[in-house]
Amino acid sequence: MDSVIMSGLRIGLLILLWLFILVALNAMRRDANKAAGSYQAVKAGPVAAPRVKGRAIAPREIKIIDGPLAGSHMALSGLEDFTLGRAQDCDFVLGDDYASSRHARLFRRGSQWFVEDLESRNGTFVAGNRIDQPEQVGVNTDIKMGRSTVRLVA
Repeated sequence: MDSVIMSGLRIGLLILLWLFILVALNAMRRDANKAAGSYQAVKAGPVAAPRVKGRAIAPREIKIIDGPLAGSHMALSGLEDFTLGRAQDCDFVLGDDYASSRHARLFRRGSQWFVEDLESRNGTFVAGNRIDQPEQVGVNTDIKMGRSTVRLVA
């Protein structure tokens, strides 16, 4: 009787060990796929803002190009800063369940626009790179928050 129990425990332990190995290999495969995707985004680099006679074109509006409220836009004339997020009290509502209630802030310094992550859970990405400090954005630069992608448009 004792040998049957010991054999059963050995087989159970062996099965648990193989399950752990398979889970670890699956996690490594997913990480490798994510790393390959982020390498391609970094390799592509940010889209340069168009220039006219040595000056960058100033963006006129911000537009959601991908996400639940794709096509929504807001004029930037007269604005110095505004917040983006899923909460109704944000200046630009994303309508995205994966975005934080107050996800990011866009602000102007001179003629340049910057985006700042407001300690969101899923992070803010500029041209495919996660930011942890204010980052300059220009015309046609993609800013990803949750499932939504917004862009400054000239």
